[in-house]
Amino acid sequence: MSQGDNFQSVNSESVISSSSTDHGVHCACNRTARIQRAWTRDNPEGRFLGCKGRRVGNKYVNCKFFQWFDMEPPYGWQYLALLEARGIIREQKEEIENLRDQVSKQISTYFLQKLDEKNEECQALKRQVLVLSKRTLVLRNVLAASSVGFVVVLGGIIGLYA
Repeated sequence: MSQGDNFQSVNSESVISSSSTDHGVHCACNRTARIQRAWTRDNPEGRFLGCKGRRVGNKYVNCKFFQWFDMEPPYGWQYLALLEARGIIREQKEEIENLRDQVSKQISTYFLQKLDEKNEECQALKRQVLVLSKRTLVLRNVLAASSVGFVVVLGGIIGLYA
């Protein structure tokens, strides 16, 4: 395959799958090009070679290398079957995403409910601690008063007999 066979990728969002098989073709970055599948209306499941890119900071940068891997486009019933399969795959992906959202919402609801229950339990325990603290204070005061009263009574009895 010559340099003249290289094309720039115009619609990269049509790519949904890729493969890492070694085929010996290198992109302009001098990296092994990756086989990817296009799901455009004109080329359903057409395979092409593209730059897999390299990580630069928080992004991936690629050289936009593009070259068809499959030379013959599908015709007739194959073309129609691939278009139908693409539609089914898209519907299933959408359904999976909806199910993930539902599960996420149910899990969130469950954990929020549990969190509310634990908060109520925590508030009840705080009220109990406050009540017990007040009781402890009252009992300490009663014990102190009783001790003082006992000492006074004992002093009075000793004073009477002395």
